[in-house]
Amino acid sequence: MYKFFLTLFLSISLQLSAQVNTQLLSNSSWTRLKNKMVDGSTDLSKESPRFLVWKINGNNFCKNIDPWFVDRNKCINFKLENNVIKLSDKLAYHIETLTADSLVVVEKIDGVTSPDKIRKFWFVKTSVIVKDFADKEKSDSIIINSQTVTPTLTKDIISEMLSVYLKKNYTHDFTLDGEILIFPKKQVVEVKMENKKWTRDNQIGVDLFKNTLQNSFKVWNIAGFEKFEKIIIPYHFYSKVEAGSGNFSFSNKVSDKGNKEIVINIKNKFASSDNFNKGLGAINNQKFDSAIYFFNQAYENDNTNTDALYNIVSIYLAQNKTDAACATLKKLKDLEQTEGIKLYNEKCSEK
Repeated sequence: MYKFFLTLFLSISLQLSAQVNTQLLSNSSWTRLKNKMVDGSTDLSKESPRFLVWKINGNNFCKNIDPWFVDRNKCINFKLENNVIKLSDKLAYHIETLTADSLVVVEKIDGVTSPDKIRKFWFVKTSVIVKDFADKEKSDSIIINSQTVTPTLTKDIISEMLSVYLKKNYTHDFTLDGEILIFPKKQVVEVKMENKKWTRDNQIGVDLFKNTLQNSFKVWNIAGFEKFEKIIIPYHFYSKVEAGSGNFSFSNKVSDKGNKEIVINIKNKFASSDNFNKGLGAINNQKFDSAIYFFNQAYENDNTNTDALYNIVSIYLAQNKTDAACATLKKLKDLEQTEGIKLYNEKCSEK
């Protein structure tokens, strides 16, 4: 994808001014606190708000992307060359800052050069963030109210439940909300759930969920939380099994406080890309109204397709249709895109 009219971004240099002490990476675990695009825009990718921990041991790099599903965590061998964590020929991370407690990296993907497409990550040593979080609690119990600081499962017992459901042909469709209570000193787990009336088939699935979790203490990693009497994890669980197939989800119900949420709406990425390319073709044929139509369709199918919006703005500005351009720039502003905000302030401040 590219922006046809305006060259909105300049290529950036990712060269580092000084060497960092890469020995600090050895045998380390890093929890992501935040990430942005290099130009300061909000990262609109689906994985942006998710749990992410990097674990590095020797030349083994593990990306833990889910605290509940161990099988989703990916490990790979990497090379460390000139402050670069090189995972493959096409993907690497430039180390911008590395201290005993913090790590800042810039993602480098082959062929990607625009600052609004390059991500920057801020990490904190996992043990430090867990200790700081735990130290703030003054009572004898702790509520895990952060997606970044939470006990994690060391075994994928959630996926194992689905296998049991399928093997025994437990047909059901239910949703659960409640709390998982972990008692470190007693070494027991309790499961609370909202009171509901379920069918007989659903009740079998619900009971299996509850019994599995209540016998799961040994597969929880509660490092940093051992001194507390009780750990409370609010959860949401959904499971549907029928005709020999099923799907389910399990998540921490409480998200980080104070985070402004941008609604991501991806209906069809393929259709979005197809319409974007049609828009470029329409521009090449000097059919600007058609181009605007196709770019709008690209955005409607995937509202993270910001290039489509920038192209619409470019056409409207070239046609001196400032009001229409400002309406589109408002969408980029709401998506917290840096260049869009800058243009909105320049062109639309009096609108």
